[in-house]
Amino acid sequence: MIKKALLALLGVVLVLSAVISVRAVRLPSLQGDPEAPVTIDVDADAAVARFAGAIRIPTISHERVEDTDTAAFLAFHQYLAESYPLVHQRLTRETVADLSLLYTWVGSEPGLEPAVLMGHQDVVPVIPGTEADWSHGPFSGDVADGAVWGRGSMDDKVSVVSILEAVEALLAQGYQPRRTIYLAFGHDEEVGGVRGAAAIARILGERGAEPYAFVLDEGGAIVRDMIPGVEGAVAIVGMAEKGYVNLQLRVDGAGGHSSAPPAQTNIGILAEAISELEEHPFPARFEGASQMMFDYLAPEMSFLPKAVFANLWLFRPAVAWGMARTPQTAAMVRTTTAATIISGGVKANVLPITATAVVNHRIMPGETKETVLARVQEVIDDDRVQVTIHGDEGVDPSPVSDPTGPAFRMLARTIRQVVGGEEVVVAPFLVPGGTDAKYYSGRSTNVFRFIPAVLDAGAMELAHGTDERMPVESYLNSIRFFQQLIRNADAL
Repeated sequence: MIKKALLALLGVVLVLSAVISVRAVRLPSLQGDPEAPVTIDVDADAAVARFAGAIRIPTISHERVEDTDTAAFLAFHQYLAESYPLVHQRLTRETVADLSLLYTWVGSEPGLEPAVLMGHQDVVPVIPGTEADWSHGPFSGDVADGAVWGRGSMDDKVSVVSILEAVEALLAQGYQPRRTIYLAFGHDEEVGGVRGAAAIARILGERGAEPYAFVLDEGGAIVRDMIPGVEGAVAIVGMAEKGYVNLQLRVDGAGGHSSAPPAQTNIGILAEAISELEEHPFPARFEGASQMMFDYLAPEMSFLPKAVFANLWLFRPAVAWGMARTPQTAAMVRTTTAATIISGGVKANVLPITATAVVNHRIMPGETKETVLARVQEVIDDDRVQVTIHGDEGVDPSPVSDPTGPAFRMLARTIRQVVGGEEVVVAPFLVPGGTDAKYYSGRSTNVFRFIPAVLDAGAMELAHGTDERMPVESYLNSIRFFQQLIRNADAL
């Protein structure tokens, strides 16, 4: 009897193994046809010098509008006008919300849906006291060791300047696009874009510009040897972005002298609430834009990971569990919880009357600000802790763009043409942070987030950090990319 059971079990295992293997072998590639590399000449020295000059202008975002150095932004506008004369002669430039810029390049066929190319002018501050830690000054614009150094070189003056370089070159060649192209450069993306990019999107909507053929903002990049099972370069294109909401936890109670404390102080109650949230994270869900990434990567993987992703009917729970084990991949499969601000108490021997904390949540598609608030209240389950939305109202996750349509195929084709003939896998992904592209949600089914910079794992962490820099070759490829993208967009 036992022997028969073991033989039956062995048969099931063999059949299951065969099914898994066959599904893996038959998994079709979702990559397009191979593309011959295009040759696009760029005056590298002049382009790099202009990029370096843009970095030297400290267009810093601040939470409080009144802290903004408007003179720096106006100086940046003047610098762009001087650096790109054809753009400013032949395109219409408007200033929106005082400091954002909107350029209109009218196409020869106004009946075609327009396109929007985006970037942002502003940069995050340098943490006071860390200036000396930079190998090159944070606003030096130094060109050294094969890179342009300084705040904004990655995030995100590289987009602004690359786009303008590309358009200037095309104008010099006498090129005119078939479809109208808008260049939208917000000034407050690093603090939410609520004044700049939001106003531009609203103005274009009021003018009847939408729907758009496609919208392209920052978000993804070309990464090397960072995805297990896939060799070489992978271009990850953001198809959606997580939403966010900041929740305040507040505990009020009696104060008094610390010599006779209650069993649990207001700070203790608050700490317990935060601990509950950290011990009970949002459930991991491997679906939507996160799964979409691996739908495109799996056919290009080595056999074992390919077998896993080809058989999600069996391995989905294990994949979700595994991805939830590290912070980077967990952000792709769950709404994240991060306590970022805490306050309470003014003196060592005085019990605080009030203790507060701010908890930042990055919201997965399929959830909303309201569902996050409700779950946090449920997890804490303590009437002594008030949970309310802190600061602005936050943003729900964006819709997921279409990876099967002609706009995404055109974008993927452009990436392959410009990466210099190298084999590159193009895959959708979910952007864990926020971009100005969120203001175009619902205005196009083709809202993408990507800059064609080739980065390694260490470089990804430099965007807001010390020694932010952009490899020169990646910057030059960005210029080539936008030139080719504008040309390819004519065939949509």
